[in-house]
Amino acid sequence: MQLNRKILYKKMGSMAALVAILFSSCYQPIPKETPILSEDKIKLILRDIHLAEALLTEVADRRSKDSLARMYYGQIFKLHDVDQDEFDQSMHAYFTDPPALDSLYQEVISELAEEKKIAAEKKKADK
Repeated sequence: MQLNRKILYKKMGSMAALVAILFSSCYQPIPKETPILSEDKIKLILRDIHLAEALLTEVADRRSKDSLARMYYGQIFKLHDVDQDEFDQSMHAYFTDPPALDSLYQEVISELAEEKKIAAEKKKADK
């Protein structure tokens, strides 16, 4: 009986090692890509997109919202002289580097918060 347990434990240990080797050999890190657009340009575009999305939250009609979204995004890309494909490729590149994406969004959020603070102070001063 003791011998059977030893054999069983050896087999289980061998199976666990084999599974660990198989899982580790299947892992391939996602290669980081280089964005087409500069970080500064992407930040400006994301800022404008977030402002447009904030405006769209006020629209109740789904069809109007979709039409306005297409129009806003088209104007944003035209304003920044980029097309949808360039923006999408750059965002995909940032998705392959989560720390860079997080840093980028933290900067955009900070800039939007600062703009909101300035607008609130201006509104308060105008009263």
